[in-house]
Amino acid sequence: MASLLHAFVCLLFVLVYGDERVDDTFYVKPGAGTLSVQYELKNYLCKFTYTAQGGTHEAWTISLEIMDGGNSVMCTVERSIPSYLFFQDFKLELTGPLVAITEVDVKDSQRDGKSLQKDEYKLEKNSISSIAGKFKNHLEKVAVYSPLSHSDL
Repeated sequence: MASLLHAFVCLLFVLVYGDERVDDTFYVKPGAGTLSVQYELKNYLCKFTYTAQGGTHEAWTISLEIMDGGNSVMCTVERSIPSYLFFQDFKLELTGPLVAITEVDVKDSQRDGKSLQKDEYKLEKNSISSIAGKFKNHLEKVAVYSPLSHSDL
């Protein structure tokens, strides 16, 4: 009986304070103009907008996660293997109550998992985007993180 009660308490804790995540595979379609993909979780929206060229479509993953018991949110767009596509531009937006991006992870697909140079992108309160003329067109991952408080969930 004690183990059943413990299991119930653990389940209740996860339901009330647990982390939540949505993720899905989408296809980056080169030559199709500017496209967007987005996901919502509770009051948060993760939106990736891009223009790409070269080759055929590639499978990418988008995820939106409420973490740390509801104290932070993270939005990630990535490819599990290096991309051969030429991105003309990109923008990743994270919106919702109290969102203010404090950390980013932006990987260059042509530099063995190294980050983009800081002059290739612009970070704003709710987004990160490529800078025309500076962005070298190679992208493998872009992720943004924002701390939150319990009062906004």
